[in-house]
This record gives sequence, C-alpha cells and structure tokens, in this order.
Amino acid sequence: MDEQLTSANYLASLTAALTEYQDFPQITAKIQAVKETVLAYQHRQLPAQPLPPLEFPVDLTFDLLESHPDILTVESRLNDLRECVIENFGVWHLFSQPWVEDLATYLGDRPTVQLMAGNGLLASQIQTVHATDNLDWQGQDITQPQPWTTIEQLDALAAVKKYYQTTAVFILEWSPDGVELDAEILQFLRDQQWSGEFLVIGEANGATNSARFWHMADYQVIPVLNRQHQQFDFINDQVFIVH
Repeated sequence: MDEQLTSANYLASLTAALTEYQDFPQITAKIQAVKETVLAYQHRQLPAQPLPPLEFPVDLTFDLLESHPDILTVESRLNDLRECVIENFGVWHLFSQPWVEDLATYLGDRPTVQLMAGNGLLASQIQTVHATDNLDWQGQDITQPQPWTTIEQLDALAAVKKYYQTTAVFILEWSPDGVELDAEILQFLRDQQWSGEFLVIGEANGATNSARFWHMADYQVIPVLNRQHQQFDFINDQVFIVH
C-alpha cells in the first residue's frame, strides 16, 4: 500500500469499486465489509460484524478478468485493510463487537489486565479490563498514540509484576513478532505458580510474538472466543489460553 494513502483515500477507492462491481454481490459484500470497518474506526467504534474472508472466488475472478481487468488490483486493495488501520488508527488486531461480547461474557466480573494494549480499544469496550502499555510503538508504521481509554504507561513485564497478585486474567494482544518480552512474562508467571488465566491473541509461530515464546508455551485455542474471530486475510490470528 502507498505510504501516502490515507483512510479517506482508501475509502474513496472502495466506493469506486462498489460502483464498478455493483452487479456482483459476492464481491461487493466483501468491499462493503471493509468499508464499514474503516468507517467504524474513523468514528472510534468497533465494526458491527466480523470481516468475511477477503479473497474473491477464484472462478468468478477468472470469469471477470477480461471485462474487469482491475479485479486483482481491487482484491489486493482489500488486503491493504490491516495496513490502512495500522497507519491511520494505530490498530493491529482487528476485532468486532460480537467478538467483544463473547470475550466480556467469558471474563465475567474477573479483574483483567491487558498488556501491550496499544490505543486501548479492547479495554474501552469492557469495564473490567485495565489497559497497560509503555507506548514505545509511537512512530512505528507512522502511527501516533490516540488512546480510546486511559492507558497506564507500563512495560508489559512491569505490569505483570505489579498486578499478578490481584488480577485473575492477563491478556496479551498482538505482541510484536520477535520481541522476547512475551517469553519473559510466561516464565515469570510460571515461576510464581500463578493460578490465573493468560490469554494470548496472535498467530502461532507466525506474525506475532517471539519464536521463543511459542516454543515455551503450552497453548490451546479457546473455541468460544474464536467463533466470532475468524481469519479474513493472510494472518491467522486466534485466541489462545497459555500455560
């Protein structure tokens, strides 16, 4: 994606694609879903529905190549979504209102601390979640912190050491690829024989977290937290419980 592409320009390109492909609902449904996601973030809201897979049907793409030679460009533009929201809104993990509702039900009234909370989108939606982040990602991918809620400025390991005796759940959401602080957190919790739940949202052995962490971790997918959290692009991030 062009570094200069703003969310406004991205939305304009989606609107144009909706007009061009108005006779092909299999395509326009995906374009509209991406458009609604960007519009939601523009208004500091979460998307009302999870994103569908953004890849176009192969047979339809092949059939339309002659009459619509830009179809592969349009498909590629949809897959720029994650980069668009990273650069414009400081959002790496894309989730929806239905998924947050599932998570809120799962957490109940248990005190929860979110580590590496970024702009605090998740904590802004669930009252029992306390957001922490050292905000050292400022300037990464040209982003600037614009918190949706109060963020306690703490390094993730420092936050764990501060709160492990008083919190029931830690959430680590999209920890940066290759940064081994996640492994240090897991080792600390094991050393303390901590009895709470450590929830990790990311792509196992992929785009998030360190290789050391995935090697150390005993992790399982939580079905109830993944039914509204499905892969939509090339990154298969999931919700895990880690021991």
